[in-house]
Amino acid sequence: MGNKNVGAETEEEEFSIMRSVIFNIPNRITLSRLFLAIVFFVFLTYRYLDVALVIFFVAAATDWLDGYLARKWELSTDLGRLVDPFVDKVIICGTFIIFVDIAKEIIAPWMVITIVAREFLVSSIRGFSESKGVKFASNIWGKTKMFIQSWTICAMIIYYAHFKNISWAEYMVTAFMWITIIVTICSGITYVYSAKKTLLAA
Repeated sequence: MGNKNVGAETEEEEFSIMRSVIFNIPNRITLSRLFLAIVFFVFLTYRYLDVALVIFFVAAATDWLDGYLARKWELSTDLGRLVDPFVDKVIICGTFIIFVDIAKEIIAPWMVITIVAREFLVSSIRGFSESKGVKFASNIWGKTKMFIQSWTICAMIIYYAHFKNISWAEYMVTAFMWITIIVTICSGITYVYSAKKTLLAA
């Protein structure tokens, strides 16, 4: 009887250890994306655009992977829920800040200020809402914004790597940038509206 109990406890300990290891994987992937972001910024700054594009795709893949594993293994954590969007904001804001130097003829400083300000605003609202015990989840506008921003970044890198000064390509990336700004502003407005009850009750 005692041996059976020992065996059961051993199995439980092994399962606990295994779960602890698995538990860390999605968060580790998220943190690895932060490292990739730094490497990406270096290559982008020094105009190694093809390499930067590959790193950006890898970072985007890890963004999908950590979320997929967290959902599949039911390992969503408060840490992951906070760190994942933080890393996304670092990548998006950092990239557009660098673009002010690379893409002067397409991206005006006010455009980047708008993008960064929106991220600060939504992060502040999220932090305030959750401090009041109100869940602040992403909506379709936020997901659409992230998708469009990512595609605009890809298009911009490809343009400056291979199609610079070609008229139709410049028109295309310029249009992408304006769409990005419009969707960014609209998504910010929707988040403010969705949190208005919490904000007005403060």
